[in-house]
Amino acid sequence: MVSLAKQTLRILHTNDLHSQLDKWPAVTQLLNERRNEAYRKSEEVLLFDIGDHCDRAHPMTDALLGKGNVQLLNDMAYDAVTIGNNEGITFSKDQLDHLYDEAQFPVVLSNLKNKDGTRPEWTDPYKIFTLKSGLKVGVTGVTAPFRLFYETLGWKVTDPFSELEDTVNELRPKVDILICLSHLGFSEDEKMADDFPSFDIILGAHTHHVLEKGKKVNNTWINQSGRSGAFIGEVCLEFEKETESRFQVSVQNVQSIKVNEGIRDEETEKSLNHLLLSSSAELNKQITVLESGLDVEWYHKSKFPVMLAETLREWCEAEISMVNSGVLLKSLPKGPVTVRDLHEICPHPINPATVMISGERLLETIRQSRQEEMITFALKGFGFRGKVLGYMVFDNLTISDNSRYLNEKNVLIDGAPLQRDRKYKLATLDMFTFGQLYPAISSINEKKYHMPEFLRDLLAWKLNKINGSPT
Repeated sequence: MVSLAKQTLRILHTNDLHSQLDKWPAVTQLLNERRNEAYRKSEEVLLFDIGDHCDRAHPMTDALLGKGNVQLLNDMAYDAVTIGNNEGITFSKDQLDHLYDEAQFPVVLSNLKNKDGTRPEWTDPYKIFTLKSGLKVGVTGVTAPFRLFYETLGWKVTDPFSELEDTVNELRPKVDILICLSHLGFSEDEKMADDFPSFDIILGAHTHHVLEKGKKVNNTWINQSGRSGAFIGEVCLEFEKETESRFQVSVQNVQSIKVNEGIRDEETEKSLNHLLLSSSAELNKQITVLESGLDVEWYHKSKFPVMLAETLREWCEAEISMVNSGVLLKSLPKGPVTVRDLHEICPHPINPATVMISGERLLETIRQSRQEEMITFALKGFGFRGKVLGYMVFDNLTISDNSRYLNEKNVLIDGAPLQRDRKYKLATLDMFTFGQLYPAISSINEKKYHMPEFLRDLLAWKLNKINGSPT
């Protein structure tokens, strides 16, 4: 038996930056410190990102279609990444197909395919890293299967566990360490550790958990490190050669490390500033010129949300529409309107959606929307990047009086009383079609997402329609 001195592999990882790019120089500073420390100790190092690095709520990410984020990952010499839902379903199929054209790292992803079942050219179902020591590290990746969104965009997203079944069986015999980059969420990672005990490490994302010391499930270690650049993850393993072809490996330390926002990497700052400057040409493009301003009040009916509701109904060719005032972050003053202006006002990666809703469910939704706790609800997640839901505005639907408990006699649709047993085509925001904000809507199976356009794209279309393009 061959017995050599123990060696160390240090795995650094990030997840769910969500284009909080003001934090990125502090993140890279800490990554560089940990990586340089590893080099001084003659350790091997791997660096991974577990998705949602991009978020089109940031104007640079939006203007450069994520390619600036890829450049930032290149600058840090990432070894591999997987994608999150923000990369997967907020870009068009063509945009995602070209997002990683300049990537200097593999995109490890096993459960996203073209509609014909072939794999995108920019993905690898797994990657084997052979380190200087000869240690073989197998890495695969999976992302959350938002089926209807992916299918609407022209993709085929498959069950991640079914894909892992094949991948693990093929990969495990070939490697000393097996890792999954998982953008599924913590509870799914725990289930993965139960169903696939062959994994040594699962590096997680999506649910933004901070695992200070990781979590061990059976013999598998799980780690996840929050969101928005507040933490990085680190896993240290010891390994030694037992035979010419076999290593003995053990996980020694798993942790999430707090990022010090006051200590920042100068080179990253320079690169980021250059990218911000390069995005300015797109962001400063003029869309139209307003002859009068559009005001928004979050807690009362106002002109701008009313226009957005009308726009939503027209775009989706629906009978009625509903939109919350809080989705517009500020008013739009008289004068020139640029791409940057609309992004600042409506930064959310939210798509229009339509549902076929019964009059009964619609009445329930209207009642719920008028409750004070819904108007003032401070929403986080679901693509929403605002402060509160705000006052709900409907288009082509009027409420004839202010009685507390509405019935069908109080609600007119296109001038006619609401019919409880009739279905209406309702245009709204995708965030209302999932989760528990409006169960009367989210429980409807008959729904359609209008993609890849965001609300700000609809606003640009409407403003051009009203005011014309700038000369």
